[in-house]
Amino acid sequence: MAFVQPPSRPYRGTAAEQRVIERRERLVGAGIDVFGRTGYRAATVRAICARAGLTKRYFYESFTDSEELLLTCYERAADEIHGAMVRAVAEAPAELAAQLRAALAGYFGAIDADQRLARITLLEILGVSRAVDAAYQAQTERFASSVEVLAAEAFAASGLPPVQRHLIAQGIIGAITTVAAQWLLTDRSTPTEQLVEASDVLVLAVLRRLRAG
Repeated sequence: MAFVQPPSRPYRGTAAEQRVIERRERLVGAGIDVFGRTGYRAATVRAICARAGLTKRYFYESFTDSEELLLTCYERAADEIHGAMVRAVAEAPAELAAQLRAALAGYFGAIDADQRLARITLLEILGVSRAVDAAYQAQTERFASSVEVLAAEAFAASGLPPVQRHLIAQGIIGAITTVAAQWLLTDRSTPTEQLVEASDVLVLAVLRRLRAG
């Protein structure tokens, strides 16, 4: 007769596996708060656990170290920002100029609404390790690909090979994130409306040049 493992004993109506998921989510939330306010290099596992209301034992239940948590927080932050842009574009008129402006408003609106996301994605993610650099590169590719999809007609009209088109899309993302990083480093002294306006002018100039062939 085969031995059947009994199910985990529920605790307060929640299965053990669900409790692990909930603890992990609390740690991710705490990581976003600590990394986004204190900074990754100044953060400690103890501080993150204190913010989450958990012991170190539960930290290592879900993460091998603070770098792994940073990667998770970064991907979560990037997802939130990208999602804000996608939602903004979906609600905009079906014209490139309107959708581009909506995407920019979605981006700057997201990092202004939660500056922790700005700090994690623009500052804390840089120069940590090869693994973190790879995650940053992957997200840059993701956002660049979204630019190519949004302005597909302009990129196609350029007649440039795909590699060059993608380099231009990466450059657009780099320009926007540089504007955002400078805004963050100067204590957000520039109104986000001006960030959107300036970035809109910059990107439209590139797209007009692409359309000209």
